[in-house]
Amino acid sequence: MIRRALRNRNRVDIDDDYGGTEFTRTADRGIYLSYDGERRQEELLNVAHKKRRLDPSSLNDQLAHWIPIPEDDFNEGEALALLPESTVLGKRKTYISTKNPMSLWRPLKGEFLAELLRHEGLGDDTANPSCAHCAAQFNPRSSPPVRVFKCYECGQFLQCLSCCVANHARTPLHVIKEWNSNFWAPCTLATLGLVYQLGHGGFPCPFPDTTKHRLTVIEEPVIHEICLRYCKCSKSDDADNIEQLLRNGWYPATVTDPGTCATFRTLETYRLYSVVGNLNVRDFMTSIERVTDTSATSGMTWLPDRYKQFGRTARQWAFLLRLKRAGRGHDPKGVEATALGECAVHCWACPQDGRNLPEGWREVDPKYQFLYMLILAVDANFRLRNRIRANEIDDPTLGPGWGYWVEPNSYREHLKNYVHEKEVSTCIAFAALLQKDTRLTTGLRVSGVGGCVCARHECMRPNGIGDLQKGERYSNMDFIVLAALAGFSLLWLTISYDIGCQWKQYFSDRVKSFPSEMRLPFDEIHVQYALPVWHAASHNEDCQNENSLSFKPGVGRSDGEGVERTWSGLNGASFSTKDAGQGVRSDTIEAKIDNHNYLKNVGQGDTLQRKLLVAIAERDRQVTAFKDVSKTIEKDVKEQWRKAIKDWEADSTKPNPYILSRRDCPTEAQVRLQVRKDEEGLSAGSAPLHGRSATAFLVAGIQIEDSQRRILSQLKGTALVAADRENKIQEWRHTLLVKIAKFRSLQKIYMPGAAAVLEKAEGERDFDAPPPKAENVKLIMPSEMLHQTTTDHGCIPGLADMEAKLRVAQCENSLASLRSRLHAKRHLISFRNANIIGQVHSTKARTLIGEVGDRVESYANRYRQGREALVALKGIDAYPHLRPLHPDDVALDGDAEETDSAARKKLGMIGAGRGARAPRNAPGTSKRVMSWIWTAPGALDEEMMHESVRVEWSRALARKTRWSEEVMLLREEMRRVLRYLGWQSEWWRSNAGLRTDVSSETVAGIRAYALKQAAWHDRLAEFFRTKWNVPAITVAQRLLAEESEGLDRLFSLE
Repeated sequence: MIRRALRNRNRVDIDDDYGGTEFTRTADRGIYLSYDGERRQEELLNVAHKKRRLDPSSLNDQLAHWIPIPEDDFNEGEALALLPESTVLGKRKTYISTKNPMSLWRPLKGEFLAELLRHEGLGDDTANPSCAHCAAQFNPRSSPPVRVFKCYECGQFLQCLSCCVANHARTPLHVIKEWNSNFWAPCTLATLGLVYQLGHGGFPCPFPDTTKHRLTVIEEPVIHEICLRYCKCSKSDDADNIEQLLRNGWYPATVTDPGTCATFRTLETYRLYSVVGNLNVRDFMTSIERVTDTSATSGMTWLPDRYKQFGRTARQWAFLLRLKRAGRGHDPKGVEATALGECAVHCWACPQDGRNLPEGWREVDPKYQFLYMLILAVDANFRLRNRIRANEIDDPTLGPGWGYWVEPNSYREHLKNYVHEKEVSTCIAFAALLQKDTRLTTGLRVSGVGGCVCARHECMRPNGIGDLQKGERYSNMDFIVLAALAGFSLLWLTISYDIGCQWKQYFSDRVKSFPSEMRLPFDEIHVQYALPVWHAASHNEDCQNENSLSFKPGVGRSDGEGVERTWSGLNGASFSTKDAGQGVRSDTIEAKIDNHNYLKNVGQGDTLQRKLLVAIAERDRQVTAFKDVSKTIEKDVKEQWRKAIKDWEADSTKPNPYILSRRDCPTEAQVRLQVRKDEEGLSAGSAPLHGRSATAFLVAGIQIEDSQRRILSQLKGTALVAADRENKIQEWRHTLLVKIAKFRSLQKIYMPGAAAVLEKAEGERDFDAPPPKAENVKLIMPSEMLHQTTTDHGCIPGLADMEAKLRVAQCENSLASLRSRLHAKRHLISFRNANIIGQVHSTKARTLIGEVGDRVESYANRYRQGREALVALKGIDAYPHLRPLHPDDVALDGDAEETDSAARKKLGMIGAGRGARAPRNAPGTSKRVMSWIWTAPGALDEEMMHESVRVEWSRALARKTRWSEEVMLLREEMRRVLRYLGWQSEWWRSNAGLRTDVSSETVAGIRAYALKQAAWHDRLAEFFRTKWNVPAITVAQRLLAEESEGLDRLFSLE
């Protein structure tokens, strides 16, 4: 056939299987016709193979198609409707036995007391005291006398001397008392002649040691003094005295001629008391001494002081348990071959290549790669400080760098090269940055710690904590972050840090000075930096918008505050470690973190389930809201706005699509900077008080007011499924109280007159009433000091004028934001009126408009509070353009009236007769007076109205995207938890038989422990999977029923 002409040529994609890997074959298709036009031929040209972009569900993973918490058309309202009527956000049926059990006990207190006193005598044996075993009658006057004893561990019966000693040959740590004809007197088995035989569990030994040894054994809750013999027969040929004690479950305090031991059970009990309740060794041992002999406190009797011995054993025990749990006893290379961070409990839900990521995850379509991103939160904690101790011995941590602390030697070497860092920012009111080199460190060896946790699950990273010698310096924090990221092999990384806006500057340059094994490959990974959601309010507005986690792709609804919650759990250890030696402090905190990570991991079953339920409901709401907003925007305009968002995400120097492109008034940040400059000009030649500025003090007060309004707004919310919402609000309150405490300390300096006002207010408060919550605390700013007769209202000179300037900026910027939101609301109302019909669509539109209205109200309240302070400072006529803001001033045409306007017209037509028309002068919106906010300086024009809608649309898209990401992230985290548990189970099984260099008995123990761990991980994985297979509506009903009382308490402000 002769090809006459090329009639058609196009590009085609053909699925193929090339070498076992999925590919897309790309080619040009050519169509040719013969000269006579009767024949046709097709040919593929320029054939090329390229890898197909994979969906996560197409990966080679058994969990790829599993959907945790299936939705099945989940609807919150339906879940609520299916609940029993008595549990629908109402009070449950209560019983006196559960509501107030003490009221049932009070009438019986005499009977309980009588029973306690009955135990002080012989009880049922009062009439005929005799041995329960041999029936020997109690007779102290016989020869030899028949004595009776009672053992509280054995039971409430009497025993004679011979029976008591014989029955306790294998239980030498029971507490014995002897009846002396009048009362029960304490005694010990050792004084009764009992000699315990080691090596045989108390049974006789054919060749016992001829020497009797006295030993103090700490068995909670009593200290025992016993006699024992070591075994010298063939059973213990390979065991010295130390090993015989250990095999008996007694841990010796020394390795040479031990005189004190603690039982394994006691050591484990204290470890849990310490990590859960922050109990220190001194209080634990004091309590045991009191139980053993209360008289010893007065000096009338004597007990051996075993505080130091028990402290050593408890520290060693906790360390050995961490080694055991990490599998270090299963490694033929031995304990000393432990790698950095190997003893840490890893987060099961965070992505870890080779452990819980599916095969081929790197080939997933870029739009899904955020599922495999690591999100970290970084912060410093100045509660975990440590004082310098005179004559401190060299006692370092037992496992240097094996767990959560950074490797100490390389850390110290790095800090030797530290150069003082120049202050680079003034954007933060509660400035960790402004004080990072000025923390008071007199008398302190350590001023605090820096830490790095996974932001979503709040687990401390291996090698993710380090001491701070002098404040929060970049040199310290850089090393801690890089140590926590050692071996990083992912593609995406997000770091949340409360001073991240400045810390990220030149971070990539500073990394170059670190050893190669610690450097991040910035050319191979995508790193983004953000501010924690709650701390972002302390930054300038431009800084907030640029670094907000809400606008960072792939992070879901992570808040970045997880590190603060981690610190709150660890701060209890500060009391027992502030005066401890270096090694004791490090090991104590490490044990505390170890327990924290373990509890976070095993709690993922409930935590992830609750979070996913909330995320599903909120995602559906945000998707619906965004669709309703998008309907009002033309397609080509939306494409332009989407492109602007993508451009900004790729390059943050591009215009930020989430803020207005221009403002007609100075920003609050600009005003703060000018006020700060004016302050410096007035105080030229003198340093700012307390290392801060008066401007920062005032800005801190205004930001606290903003935070208080935010909490009050959240409390008025109406979410049905609270999940951890109440806990979140409590965390916000705690954080806010910390900021208020800092504000109070500075208030004494800048506002000396405020102390009297606060004292008077406290005196007038009802002492029986609970203290005010954080959101209701009165700060007492200069504007609230009018009743003072001194100059400047009890403040330092010029402070009131500074507040006035800041309040003007607050009011003007609040008005600008208010007008912007009103423009967006007006746009939605106009579209609704012109296009929406039907009850369902009208309800959705009304909900969407109401959400925008809530933001309008928040800015209105901010304006009103700022103006109220301004009037108090300068009078009502000082700023005529800032007028009172009434509800009518923020109402729009068609806003308040449209819901009942149709009904009003119908009402007016009733009885008017056939053919009548509605009166032309019926009340409407045409005669409405324009609000003053539209004529004030800086009012928005039509161009800015378009900008307002763009910002509102962009933020709605961000909310929809983040919540959609959150649902996907939570489900992937559930899969990662199951993969990690499966990997860990296989790891234990593969390590069960590696050791051959120890005795057969030890080999058997090593194997048994490995198989036990593997079985436990399998059971937990099955439990989690079963829990996560429950449909969403079933989970919602259970949570709603459980939390109805909590919601009632929350909504009523407790």
